[in-house]
Amino acid sequence: MGMHVGNAAAMWASKGPDSVRGDDYLLAEHDTGARVILVGGAARAAEVLALAPRRTLIVEDAFGILGAHEPGTLRMPIMVRRPGRVVAAASRVRVEEVRDEAGLAAAERVIVDGFPLPAHQPWRRGGAMPADVLGRPGWRVWLGRCDGDGEPAAAAYTFDDGTAVGVYWLATLPEHRSKGAGRAVLTTALAAAPDRHFTLIATEAGLPLYESAGFAVAGTSVWHTRPPLEG
Repeated sequence: MGMHVGNAAAMWASKGPDSVRGDDYLLAEHDTGARVILVGGAARAAEVLALAPRRTLIVEDAFGILGAHEPGTLRMPIMVRRPGRVVAAASRVRVEEVRDEAGLAAAERVIVDGFPLPAHQPWRRGGAMPADVLGRPGWRVWLGRCDGDGEPAAAAYTFDDGTAVGVYWLATLPEHRSKGAGRAVLTTALAAAPDRHFTLIATEAGLPLYESAGFAVAGTSVWHTRPPLEG
Protein backbone atom coordinates (compact mmCIF):
# COMPACT_ATOMS: atom_id res chain seq x y z
CA MET A 1 0.00 0.00 0.00
CA GLY A 2 2.73 2.44 0.96
CA MET A 3 4.45 1.88 -2.37
CA HIS A 4 1.40 3.12 -4.26
CA VAL A 5 0.76 6.04 -1.93
CA GLY A 6 4.35 7.23 -2.34
CA ASN A 7 4.17 6.89 -6.11
CA ALA A 8 0.87 8.74 -6.40
CA ALA A 9 2.13 11.59 -4.24
CA ALA A 10 5.34 11.89 -6.26
CA MET A 11 3.40 11.79 -9.53
CA TRP A 12 1.02 14.56 -8.48
CA ALA A 13 3.92 16.62 -7.15
CA SER A 14 5.61 16.27 -10.54
CA LYS A 15 2.36 17.14 -12.32
CA GLY A 16 1.83 20.27 -10.25
CA PRO A 17 5.03 22.16 -9.39
CA ASP A 18 3.08 24.32 -6.92
CA SER A 19 1.91 21.32 -4.89
CA VAL A 20 1.94 21.73 -1.12
CA ARG A 21 3.19 19.24 1.48
CA GLY A 22 1.27 19.27 4.73
CA ASP A 23 1.07 17.03 7.76
CA ASP A 24 0.87 13.60 6.14
CA TYR A 25 -0.72 14.85 2.91
CA LEU A 26 0.12 16.34 -0.47
CA LEU A 27 -2.17 18.93 -2.10
CA ALA A 28 -2.00 19.52 -5.86
CA GLU A 29 -4.32 22.07 -7.45
CA HIS A 30 -5.04 21.87 -11.17
CA ASP A 31 -7.31 23.37 -13.84
CA THR A 32 -10.39 21.28 -13.02
CA GLY A 33 -10.08 21.03 -9.23
CA ALA A 34 -7.65 19.83 -6.57
CA ARG A 35 -6.25 16.49 -5.44
CA VAL A 36 -5.06 15.43 -2.00
CA ILE A 37 -3.04 12.27 -1.45
CA LEU A 38 -2.91 11.17 2.17
CA VAL A 39 0.61 9.85 2.77
CA GLY A 40 0.40 9.01 6.47
CA GLY A 41 -2.07 8.00 9.12
CA ALA A 42 -1.70 11.19 11.18
CA ALA A 43 -3.47 13.50 8.72
CA ARG A 44 -6.35 15.43 10.32
CA ALA A 45 -9.69 14.99 8.57
CA ALA A 46 -11.01 18.47 9.30
CA GLU A 47 -7.85 20.13 8.00
CA VAL A 48 -7.76 18.03 4.84
CA LEU A 49 -11.43 18.61 3.98
CA ALA A 50 -10.97 22.38 4.34
CA LEU A 51 -8.18 22.54 1.72
CA ALA A 52 -8.69 24.33 -1.64
CA PRO A 53 -12.10 25.71 -0.57
CA ARG A 54 -12.91 27.21 -3.97
CA ARG A 55 -12.32 23.97 -5.89
CA THR A 56 -13.81 20.51 -6.17
CA LEU A 57 -11.51 18.40 -4.03
CA ILE A 58 -10.74 14.70 -4.44
CA VAL A 59 -8.98 13.05 -1.50
CA GLU A 60 -7.24 9.69 -1.93
CA ASP A 61 -7.32 8.01 1.50
CA ALA A 62 -5.60 4.65 1.96
CA PHE A 63 -5.56 4.96 5.76
CA GLY A 64 -9.28 5.15 6.58
CA ILE A 65 -8.95 8.61 8.09
CA LEU A 66 -12.02 10.14 6.46
CA GLY A 67 -14.40 7.19 6.77
CA ALA A 68 -15.02 4.56 4.12
CA HIS A 69 -18.79 4.58 3.73
CA GLU A 70 -19.80 8.22 3.76
CA PRO A 71 -21.58 9.90 0.82
CA GLY A 72 -19.27 10.87 -2.03
CA THR A 73 -16.84 7.98 -1.53
CA LEU A 74 -15.50 5.41 -3.97
CA ARG A 75 -13.60 2.31 -2.81
CA MET A 76 -10.97 0.80 -5.13
CA PRO A 77 -8.25 -1.83 -4.61
CA ILE A 78 -4.59 -0.83 -4.53
CA MET A 79 -2.60 -3.42 -6.48
CA VAL A 80 1.11 -4.22 -6.65
CA ARG A 81 3.07 -6.40 -9.05
CA ARG A 82 6.45 -7.78 -8.04
CA PRO A 83 9.38 -7.69 -10.49
CA GLY A 84 9.29 -10.49 -13.02
CA ARG A 85 9.16 -11.48 -16.66
CA VAL A 86 6.16 -10.36 -18.66
CA VAL A 87 4.46 -12.62 -21.19
CA ALA A 88 2.66 -10.51 -23.76
CA ALA A 89 -0.50 -11.98 -25.22
CA ALA A 90 -0.89 -12.20 -28.98
CA SER A 91 -2.63 -9.08 -30.20
CA ARG A 92 -3.46 -7.14 -33.33
CA VAL A 93 -2.61 -3.94 -31.47
CA ARG A 94 0.69 -2.17 -32.04
CA VAL A 95 1.93 -0.33 -28.94
CA GLU A 96 4.36 2.56 -29.05
CA GLU A 97 5.92 4.84 -26.46
CA VAL A 98 4.75 8.35 -27.23
CA ARG A 99 7.59 10.70 -28.08
CA ASP A 100 5.94 13.68 -29.78
CA GLU A 101 3.01 16.04 -29.26
CA ALA A 102 0.85 14.43 -31.95
CA GLY A 103 1.14 11.03 -30.30
CA LEU A 104 0.48 12.58 -26.90
CA ALA A 105 -2.69 14.21 -28.17
CA ALA A 106 -3.88 10.87 -29.57
CA ALA A 107 -3.17 9.11 -26.26
CA GLU A 108 -4.81 11.89 -24.26
CA ARG A 109 -7.98 11.70 -26.34
CA VAL A 110 -8.19 7.93 -25.87
CA ILE A 111 -7.84 8.38 -22.09
CA VAL A 112 -10.37 11.21 -21.83
CA ASP A 113 -13.02 9.45 -23.91
CA GLY A 114 -12.18 5.86 -23.04
CA PHE A 115 -11.89 6.06 -19.25
CA PRO A 116 -13.85 8.42 -19.40
CA LEU A 117 -12.76 11.61 -17.64
CA PRO A 118 -15.89 13.83 -17.47
CA ALA A 119 -13.95 16.80 -16.11
CA HIS A 120 -11.98 16.91 -19.38
CA GLN A 121 -14.89 16.34 -21.76
CA PRO A 122 -15.30 17.45 -24.41
CA TRP A 123 -11.65 16.66 -25.02
CA ARG A 124 -9.32 19.56 -25.66
CA ARG A 125 -5.67 19.12 -26.44
CA GLY A 126 -3.44 19.50 -23.41
CA GLY A 127 -6.31 19.69 -20.93
CA ALA A 128 -5.55 16.41 -19.16
CA MET A 129 -1.94 15.88 -20.23
CA PRO A 130 0.03 19.00 -21.14
CA ALA A 131 2.79 18.60 -23.71
CA ASP A 132 5.59 19.02 -21.18
CA VAL A 133 4.85 15.66 -19.50
CA LEU A 134 7.01 14.09 -22.22
CA GLY A 135 10.04 15.83 -20.77
CA ARG A 136 9.34 15.28 -17.10
CA PRO A 137 11.54 12.76 -15.26
CA GLY A 138 9.82 9.44 -14.65
CA TRP A 139 6.95 9.93 -17.12
CA ARG A 140 6.26 7.57 -20.03
CA VAL A 141 3.11 7.59 -22.18
CA TRP A 142 1.91 4.52 -24.07
CA LEU A 143 -0.43 4.34 -27.07
CA GLY A 144 -1.92 1.24 -28.68
CA ARG A 145 -3.03 1.42 -32.31
CA CYS A 146 -5.04 -1.09 -34.33
CA ASP A 147 -2.65 -3.11 -36.45
CA GLY A 148 -4.75 -2.74 -39.57
CA ASP A 149 -5.66 0.94 -39.84
CA GLY A 150 -3.45 2.45 -37.16
CA GLU A 151 -6.37 4.00 -35.32
CA PRO A 152 -5.73 4.80 -31.63
CA ALA A 153 -7.39 2.16 -29.46
CA ALA A 154 -5.91 2.18 -25.93
CA ALA A 155 -3.52 4.30 -23.88
CA ALA A 156 -1.99 4.82 -20.44
CA TYR A 157 0.90 6.54 -18.75
CA THR A 158 3.41 5.34 -16.18
CA PHE A 159 5.39 7.22 -13.57
CA ASP A 160 8.65 5.97 -12.06
CA ASP A 161 9.45 7.57 -8.70
CA GLY A 162 12.68 5.62 -8.23
CA THR A 163 11.05 3.05 -5.95
CA ALA A 164 8.18 1.73 -8.08
CA VAL A 165 6.42 2.40 -11.38
CA GLY A 166 2.80 3.51 -11.19
CA VAL A 167 0.32 2.77 -13.96
CA TYR A 168 -2.29 5.48 -14.51
CA TRP A 169 -5.37 6.06 -16.65
CA LEU A 170 -5.21 2.82 -18.64
CA ALA A 171 -8.19 3.17 -20.98
CA THR A 172 -9.61 1.64 -24.14
CA LEU A 173 -12.08 3.32 -26.49
CA PRO A 174 -15.51 1.62 -26.41
CA GLU A 175 -15.35 0.47 -30.02
CA HIS A 176 -12.05 -1.34 -29.40
CA ARG A 177 -12.84 -3.12 -26.14
CA SER A 178 -12.57 -6.91 -25.75
CA LYS A 179 -9.87 -7.01 -28.44
CA GLY A 180 -6.83 -7.11 -26.18
CA ALA A 181 -5.90 -3.45 -26.65
CA GLY A 182 -5.71 -2.59 -22.96
CA ARG A 183 -3.75 -5.76 -22.21
CA ALA A 184 -1.30 -4.95 -25.01
CA VAL A 185 -0.63 -1.49 -23.58
CA LEU A 186 -0.27 -2.83 -20.03
CA THR A 187 2.09 -5.67 -20.88
CA THR A 188 4.24 -3.38 -23.04
CA ALA A 189 4.60 -0.96 -20.14
CA LEU A 190 5.45 -3.82 -17.76
CA ALA A 191 7.98 -5.29 -20.16
CA ALA A 192 9.77 -1.94 -20.33
CA ALA A 193 10.85 -2.35 -16.69
CA PRO A 194 10.74 -6.07 -15.76
CA ASP A 195 13.02 -5.56 -12.75
CA ARG A 196 10.73 -3.02 -11.05
CA HIS A 197 7.70 -3.17 -8.80
CA PHE A 198 4.54 -1.80 -10.42
CA THR A 199 1.52 -0.36 -8.65
CA LEU A 200 -1.91 0.94 -9.59
CA ILE A 201 -5.47 1.51 -8.42
CA ALA A 202 -7.93 -0.78 -10.18
CA THR A 203 -11.45 -0.11 -11.32
CA GLU A 204 -13.90 -3.00 -11.04
CA ALA A 205 -13.77 -3.50 -14.80
CA GLY A 206 -9.97 -3.61 -14.85
CA LEU A 207 -9.45 -5.94 -11.90
CA PRO A 208 -9.45 -9.24 -13.90
CA LEU A 209 -6.90 -7.86 -16.36
CA TYR A 210 -4.54 -6.75 -13.62
CA GLU A 211 -4.83 -10.01 -11.70
CA SER A 212 -4.03 -11.97 -14.86
CA ALA A 213 -0.95 -9.77 -15.39
CA GLY A 214 0.43 -10.65 -11.95
CA PHE A 215 -0.91 -7.82 -9.78
CA ALA A 216 -2.21 -8.61 -6.29
CA VAL A 217 -4.40 -6.53 -4.00
CA ALA A 218 -2.33 -4.73 -1.35
CA GLY A 219 -4.94 -2.47 0.23
CA THR A 220 -7.90 -0.22 -0.46
CA SER A 221 -7.99 3.42 -1.49
CA VAL A 222 -11.11 5.38 -0.64
CA TRP A 223 -11.66 8.45 -2.82
CA HIS A 224 -13.70 11.25 -1.29
CA THR A 225 -15.15 14.00 -3.47
CA ARG A 226 -15.91 17.31 -1.75
CA PRO A 227 -17.64 20.11 -3.66
CA PRO A 228 -16.35 23.69 -3.41
CA LEU A 229 -16.94 25.29 -0.02
CA GLU A 230 -16.91 28.83 -1.40
CA GLY A 231 -18.34 30.39 -4.49
